[in-house]
Amino acid sequence: MKLNQIFLFVFFVFSFDYLKSKEKMYSVTELSNLYVEPNIESPIIYPIDLGKELIIKKKNDKWFSVLDEQTGLVGWVQKEFLSDNQPEENLKKKDYKSSFKAFRGRVLEMSASIKDAISIETFLDVKHLGGAAAVVIAHNEWFQGRRHANQAFQVYDMWKNQNQSPSFLSFRNESDVEQFIILSGPHRPRYLKSSK
Repeated sequence: MKLNQIFLFVFFVFSFDYLKSKEKMYSVTELSNLYVEPNIESPIIYPIDLGKELIIKKKNDKWFSVLDEQTGLVGWVQKEFLSDNQPEENLKKKDYKSSFKAFRGRVLEMSASIKDAISIETFLDVKHLGGAAAVVIAHNEWFQGRRHANQAFQVYDMWKNQNQSPSFLSFRNESDVEQFIILSGPHRPRYLKSSK
């Protein structure tokens, strides 16, 4: 009997922890930032759009450590820029689906042109993660090429220009393993290698 009570106690504690870790908040300002550390002098990971859903990981006096489930990135946001309720003034919602459709077509067209011109395989597919986040699946050999970073920035610029907002692109190999990401920064986009 005592063992059952201990089991139930442990089960409820872990269940509560899991539910607590899934607390969702929304960005309530036109543009706020996701920071590396809880300090406005800290480097910015990327800007956050109005209405962006984030998962709370940790809280302190003026900051929340949050997870962006679309990108998998974790950073810090000022507490005053988040709310439990999704903002109602988020009326000018962007049409990311049609932006993505046009972007995907352009990337695959670019890939076909590169293959025709210099017989190099580049991009296999493009997937939408939602909002301004997408994944580009590339041939394994493409990642070994000298120009892959320059081409990746060209693809990123097409994506950012297509949806006119801070953007995120994950570049993955044929096995769907992330190799690097490119995301909006405060002054220019950033290229970050995957830790996998």
